[in-house]
Amino acid sequence: MGLFDKVFGKETAASGVLDKQESFLAIALAVSAADGHISQSEVNGIISYLSRMKMFENISGNRMQAMFDNLIGIIRRQGVGPLVNMARASLPTELRQTAFACAVDIALADGVIEQDEQNLLEELQKVLEVPENIALNIIQVMIIKNRG
Repeated sequence: MGLFDKVFGKETAASGVLDKQESFLAIALAVSAADGHISQSEVNGIISYLSRMKMFENISGNRMQAMFDNLIGIIRRQGVGPLVNMARASLPTELRQTAFACAVDIALADGVIEQDEQNLLEELQKVLEVPENIALNIIQVMIIKNRG
């Protein structure tokens, strides 16, 4: 591993271990990639969403881009499932419900949850161990939030 790999985050993605921010971003990207494609508008929406979060406030634009590139590379090479599993392994327990809420919010941003997104969200609920009653509350709140 080279010096620049350490700066731009390639070490973590290559080793299969993600940090807290990468894990959170991975969940957001996974729901965007559920249909097999991540559009630039989805990327922009994720960046906008994450930029309002405290845990991303000190992440530079270059670091954010490097994280996107690494995670999208994992999706292309291995698929969404392995990325979600990597993210789950590294995502602190206290952020799992938050990550699920983010994923639901992103899926609902266009006002509709496609079947692929629905399937992935159901899988995320299980993988992230979000209790069903909390998952239902999150979904209801995000539906209300995204009505307008």
